[in-house]
Amino acid sequence: MMARKHRRSSVSRGDMTPVLKRYALIGGVAIVVGALAFSQALAGLDRTGRSPLVASAFRNPVAPLNMIHIGPSADKKRIEVSAPKRAAAIARASLKRSPINPNALYMLALVAETRNDGKASARYVALAEKLSRRHVGSQMLLAAQAMQAKRYTVAIEHIDRALRTEPEITPLVFPIMADALRFPDFRRYLTIALRRSAPWRDSFFAYAAAQPYAQEGTAQLMLGLSGFKDSTDIRVAVAQLAQGLTQSRETDLLKRLYMHVPPASIGLRARPTGATFRDLALLDGAPPVAWGVGEDTTNGALVAAGKTPGTVNINGWAEAGYGGVVANKLLWLPAGRWSLNYTGHGNVGGSGARSNWEVRCITPEKTVSLASSTDIFAAGTGPQSLGFIVPANCAVVLVELSVRGSLSGGASQVDVTGVRLVRGTGD
Repeated sequence: MMARKHRRSSVSRGDMTPVLKRYALIGGVAIVVGALAFSQALAGLDRTGRSPLVASAFRNPVAPLNMIHIGPSADKKRIEVSAPKRAAAIARASLKRSPINPNALYMLALVAETRNDGKASARYVALAEKLSRRHVGSQMLLAAQAMQAKRYTVAIEHIDRALRTEPEITPLVFPIMADALRFPDFRRYLTIALRRSAPWRDSFFAYAAAQPYAQEGTAQLMLGLSGFKDSTDIRVAVAQLAQGLTQSRETDLLKRLYMHVPPASIGLRARPTGATFRDLALLDGAPPVAWGVGEDTTNGALVAAGKTPGTVNINGWAEAGYGGVVANKLLWLPAGRWSLNYTGHGNVGGSGARSNWEVRCITPEKTVSLASSTDIFAAGTGPQSLGFIVPANCAVVLVELSVRGSLSGGASQVDVTGVRLVRGTGD
């Protein structure tokens, strides 16, 4: 059965408050402190590879800043600097010894955040950016402030600079960006930024496409961009989205995305056409638009081209005590009467083994069974067929082959050959 469509977030599409709070924490904690002490990596990191914890305070005026503890507040809504008075004194002393010092200005901005002095924080972090646009903590704090002011274009510019400077922070930033994709405004401004081909763009797509809550937003974001070039990350993203959008029954969005990305990214030599989506024998491409097969060692399948054009052969198996769908494919079929024709035979490992076809209609609201075949094991070795009617309101059909192993005994195997789709009831 198709999985239920994932629930929408309980947060209103217009309420970005939770995202803003997380950005604020990223700017002041996750990006700066990593766990609870990431400032040691970003504020005063010795580029020679030495730990800033052992850097001499007499040789490096930034080193004392590394001893200041920074962490989230109890309500997780802002960052806090422990002993802010002492931290401010250390930062000012550091500025005296090294005036061109964005780390110290950034520390003063964090102290101001702890004191709920937003104006002072904005002033200090703006000065830090004037000294260096490559200071990651400052860029993320500026991003948080811009997000809070709903200046999304500016926020994304700061995020982009931070990610270009320190790609290592993507595990901390990507989850928040993916969460924000459900907001159309954020997607719109992110689309503008990504048209400049940010170096982290494709890897973000691959990450976001793997998150069920972000799949619709990721697909919409990709559809808003043009000029894609094939890449490993784009292939991963499309493969994830093909599966996820099928599970959430957003098949129209899937079809549009499939026709939008480079053909090579979906395993095709040429751009798909309307006929591609009605091709039962499509083997190359992203499943389940192309044939998808199970990859579990307990049950699975192999799908290959049949002897006759337009047909496929499927070998499916299941170990004793296991079973389920081993091969499936989506078909965008016109309404009317259809027939799935095939020849089947197999080796039954013991009692309880079974193999059959299921044909289902997928709509945005629900999944409806159109037909279920008799047990292929029990039907004999001659030609067989499964007729079904595609209703006028059913744009997408899912065809599934299941194999269930015996309750006890050996493995079961089924071979269905010459599988083809015929309009009407005959062959």
